[in-house]
Parts: sequence; C-alpha cells; structure tokens
Amino acid sequence: MLATEKLIICVAPTGNMHGKETNPNLPLQPDEIAEEVYRSWSEGAAIAHIHARDKNGVPTNDPEVFSEIDRRIREKQCDIILEHTTSPGRTPGVTVDDGPRSLETRPEMASINMGVAAGAFRGQEGVRHWTRSFIEKWVKVMFEKGIKPEMEVYNPGQMEEIYILIEKGLLRKPYWVSFVMNMHKTIQAAVRYTPKNLMHYLDLLLPDSLFSVLGIAEAELPATTLSILLGGHLRVGLEDNVYYRRGVLAESNAQLVARAVRLGKELGREPASPNEAREILGIPKLQM
Repeated sequence: MLATEKLIICVAPTGNMHGKETNPNLPLQPDEIAEEVYRSWSEGAAIAHIHARDKNGVPTNDPEVFSEIDRRIREKQCDIILEHTTSPGRTPGVTVDDGPRSLETRPEMASINMGVAAGAFRGQEGVRHWTRSFIEKWVKVMFEKGIKPEMEVYNPGQMEEIYILIEKGLLRKPYWVSFVMNMHKTIQAAVRYTPKNLMHYLDLLLPDSLFSVLGIAEAELPATTLSILLGGHLRVGLEDNVYYRRGVLAESNAQLVARAVRLGKELGREPASPNEAREILGIPKLQM
C-alpha cells in the first residue's frame, strides 16, 4: 500500500437514503448541496462525493441535476475534486443501469460498488445487481473518459473484483480503494467496523493502492481516526452520519470536516488541498 503524509478528506454532503427527517441540516437541492460543499472545502475537504435529488427531494440520476450542482460549486471558485455517485436513485422504475448516467457530465471521479448488494430500506428489501460484467463495463467507460474510479468495498471478498480489473488493464495507478464499514444493518454481508476488520483489509491491498475509510453512523469517528493513524484517508459527511456526537445532531457537513482536519493535524497529517490530492491520485490539474 502507498502511504502519504498529506491526508485526503472527502465530504459526502447527502446520500440516497435519509432526508431532512433525520437532520434538518441535510442538503437536498443543488444550491444547498453546493453551499455545503463550499463550506466543507473551506474547512479542508479535497473531494466532494455527490448525490443528486430532484425538486421533490427524491434521489435521482438525472445528469442535468448533477451538472447544475457542479456548476454551482464551481461558480463559488471552489476547486474541490468533484466525484459523482453511480448508485441508482429512487424514482419509480429505476435500475442499477440508471446509476452511471451521472458519468455523462464527465466528473473528475466517480464511485462504483464492487459487488451485488442485497439490502433493506424502510422495510422494503431489494437487490442491486452490481455484477462483475456491470462493474467491468462502467469502469471501462471511466477509463476511456479519464474519470478516476473510487472502488467501494463492503466486504473482503469484493477485493477480488479489484484484482480482476487490474489484471484486465482497466485501472490506472494508484488504485483508490474505499472501505465502507458498518453498513451491516442495512446491506447483507457488509462488514461492521472493528479495528481488526480494517487491519485485515489492509493486508489485502496491493502495493500501488491508496485507501480511504468511511464509517456509518457511530462508526464514523473511530473508523476514520484509525485510518489516519494507519496512513489512509477518510470520508465524513451527513450521508454517512447525521450526528456530531451521541444524541447531538451535526450542524453541517463542514463541522464534521473541521473535526477530521483537527484530528489529522494532531496525529501529524496535514489535509491535502484539492490540487495536492489530484497529484496524489494521478488526476489532471483542474482548469478553471
């Protein structure tokens, strides 16, 4: 695995699951999301992981909405790295094939899940068919478009998919691997956060890999702190955790980013600027 002195912090301001009923500070519309990204960038975030919502607040994969979010962020003279999700929204009839519509706007980065997910949301069970052929198809599209993939891993077996992508020449070094921890209550076969589980992941990383960690709910702070100590990077934000501490709702995404920056500095890891993160990740310099 590759280690860096600088700490890359990603912010995930909103997701595809919960809404303002969990925290009124969760942004839904493009102007809200752009403002939260800008404030998080001002605190030290280098990457913004973007989900989009329609005018009714329903998660969508409409590239026009993603484009509007990106435009509003750049209008603020914010040079944060823009990463789009490829997870499907929740409009009627949506399938996993709708998720990668977010790539049409050519973001600098995009996330992609490394395996089939069987989960439950508000009492409804469902399966998202992120099959091997699906993964290979869209990683190839990212490769051709020059989009850096963030490969999201929910259990150790999904690391095999990364090895296969490398063998097929579909990934450029350095490989950016994100360990999603503590989704076990929602996603079947997802791994809960424990220090031993994270250490096992590190044993599976190839030499030319960089890793980031995100912890869902109460795991956010311990999981990301351990990642700092182990030479990795991290993601925080209201998509993953709506609380600042037990029983206290987070005031904003920026508040969570500011805490990650403080912890990083205390542990000897200065936050990477977006351009420093681009250099580390092998992403071309932004032309604004």
